[in-house]
Amino acid sequence: MAACGLDFGTSNSALALPSGQVLPIDPPADEKRLFRSVIFFPEGEPVTHTGAEAIAHYLDDGEGRFLQSIKTWLPSAAFTGTQIRGRVFKLEELVAILLRRVRTRAEEACRHSLTEVVLGRPAVFSTDPALDALAQGRLEQAARLAGFTQIRFLIEPIAAALAYEAQITKDELVLVADFGAGTTDLTLMRLGPERRTRADRRPDVVASTGVYVGGDKFDAAIMKHKLLKHFGAGTTYREMGQRLPIPPHVVNKLLSWHEMAFIRERSTQELIQRMLKTSDNLPAIEALHDLVMHNLGYQLFRAIEAAKVKLSSATETRLKFDDARVKLDVKVTRAEFERFSKPLLDELSACTDRLFAAAAAQGVGEAQVDAVFLTGGSSQIPAVRELFRERFGDARLRSGDAFTSVAEGMGRAARE
Repeated sequence: MAACGLDFGTSNSALALPSGQVLPIDPPADEKRLFRSVIFFPEGEPVTHTGAEAIAHYLDDGEGRFLQSIKTWLPSAAFTGTQIRGRVFKLEELVAILLRRVRTRAEEACRHSLTEVVLGRPAVFSTDPALDALAQGRLEQAARLAGFTQIRFLIEPIAAALAYEAQITKDELVLVADFGAGTTDLTLMRLGPERRTRADRRPDVVASTGVYVGGDKFDAAIMKHKLLKHFGAGTTYREMGQRLPIPPHVVNKLLSWHEMAFIRERSTQELIQRMLKTSDNLPAIEALHDLVMHNLGYQLFRAIEAAKVKLSSATETRLKFDDARVKLDVKVTRAEFERFSKPLLDELSACTDRLFAAAAAQGVGEAQVDAVFLTGGSSQIPAVRELFRERFGDARLRSGDAFTSVAEGMGRAARE
């Protein structure tokens, strides 16, 4: 058996066989089928850690480079690589480190060599066609570096659709919404027993589109509206005889984990030192200093994510974090979270409008949709589900495994 399906995700990756079986590829993790898409390069050591192992070593040691959300850089022409341990690692090499580890772990689990892969990609890496092609080309090169010799790409929501198709007994017109960490992809597709054996499923796709709204942005909404003030937002410091606010480029980088590491550049460190001497809210700047200089961003955003997940079942929760001089105990209500998230929900609604505008050109309307299949972590957010419930009705909503449906579908596509 040489074929497999691989879902390389912003936060997690998963791999499935043509049977649809999602393999355990990260033994130290709580959910062994999900491989955290992270890399840790310890300071002064020749080893490289990935997945749950990388997180454990990073939290235990902290000295070195911890890389997360690497997938988000694929369409960036400006980001070609980064210097680690005295050499420049190209972006493709970093992605290949993760893909190679996933492939190796999968081969150990199934006891077969895996050289052919159906590899997932979002419906839209970038609205710029040149950057979209750049992203896919980089991902393909990384897969070859990882040891895959035959590579075929499949849009992630189509893969999720194939996973859903395995459950149904009659033909349906299905809207698939795949909520990833970085993007949400929507696909309208004809599915069913009479179609699942077809080698080419492209004619079954009525319309497909995507938007840059994912789990990371929902986390950023909590950070922006509830926590930034605890890290100096709204405070001032003295510079050349006048009071100035914290520069926006510093505050904005706190909203995204994979951007936060760039605050550690020398000029920003010097700025934080000046703010420590003249700030009108010293505890907040001390918290900012320790958040950045002690590499606490990962732990903080895990706490934010945990609060977000809690709000899926509770009407309020407390976001607690206590490390170094960062001490938080903040109440967050579901009503607040939904208010913070409204711009994101509006983008999701507009994206759905665009999908059906494209479908209308083929004579297909919303009333003809038989089912709406929601998958991905953010599909569990009550406000997200309500958005689709209001539009399509509760009876048409369907759900699958929030984190492995795409990988399962990739595996099923690898049968061809």
